[in-house]
Amino acid sequence: MTKKLNISYLKSGGLITNYYCSSSCSHCLYRCCPKWPEKYIDHKTALRNLEIIKLLGCDSIHIGGGESFLNIPELIKVVDQINKMSINIEYIETNSSWFKNSKSAEETLCILLDHGVKNLLISISPFHNEFVPFVKVKNLINSCYKTGIHPFFWIPDFLPEICSLDNSCVHSLEEYENLFGAEYISQALDRYMICPGGRAQNLFSKYRKRHTINRIFAAESNSRCTELSRTDHFHLDLFGNFIPGLCSGLSIEVNDLGKQLSPDKYPIISSLYSHGIKGFFYYAMEEYGYVANKPSYSSKCELCFEIRKFLVAEAKISSKELLPLEFYFS
Repeated sequence: MTKKLNISYLKSGGLITNYYCSSSCSHCLYRCCPKWPEKYIDHKTALRNLEIIKLLGCDSIHIGGGESFLNIPELIKVVDQINKMSINIEYIETNSSWFKNSKSAEETLCILLDHGVKNLLISISPFHNEFVPFVKVKNLINSCYKTGIHPFFWIPDFLPEICSLDNSCVHSLEEYENLFGAEYISQALDRYMICPGGRAQNLFSKYRKRHTINRIFAAESNSRCTELSRTDHFHLDLFGNFIPGLCSGLSIEVNDLGKQLSPDKYPIISSLYSHGIKGFFYYAMEEYGYVANKPSYSSKCELCFEIRKFLVAEAKISSKELLPLEFYFS
């Protein structure tokens, strides 16, 4: 029996303003990078996303990307829209790459403060430090304190290691391993609580134990991907898509939230929600001739991504469920 997914309540989440980013972090759930088109959420899409967010019970969100500060005028417009909807802005995420000097940063932060933004989530990790010198992070933190915006760090646990290195330049993950031990990056995956999706799958594939397909099938509880229904950390993006269960690369049109999803319109998500990775595996095999490329996988998420990448890149299906397309080629 096909169980129909119904996203009827949104608990806590955020708005993705853009996928293009100054960095290509190896842990990035959404595969953001400088190669993405420089598109930013428009007024109409933001308004509809916010209407649905509020309609489904959520009145407090965060703003993220990509790097939202790559287009500050548009970011301020989004902030104003959120305020007009009487939705609280919990924080804006940033990797600090946009910091040029204290004067310009403080001017931007003062504008945001005047528009009701009180908190900045500042990313701190070895994954970000591969692309952003930590001196930029420290300077942005100082600018926050000077202007009255509260900075909080995700995650402060990495500060001792990062601060022990030359803060004026970037450092590779290999440098961290050489300095702090061969298990450092493997342990960092847990310390950062990274989801095994997006670009992070490459890290999980390298550092995690691998399993045969049959073992992955056997390990799936209830034989369903019930996490697709989770809304405790949801995201709606600049294309008007809801990402179910933090499963990046899967998409539900915002206008289809609040009602049962049709298996005819959403055969992939319906297959995963009803029959799990095993059902999706056989669906792709029987309908499109998919054949597994590897003898083992780090998780069902790695296998799921491989199947979806096959459907997009090789079977060349056109699906509203497998968006944005750039995710599969970044």
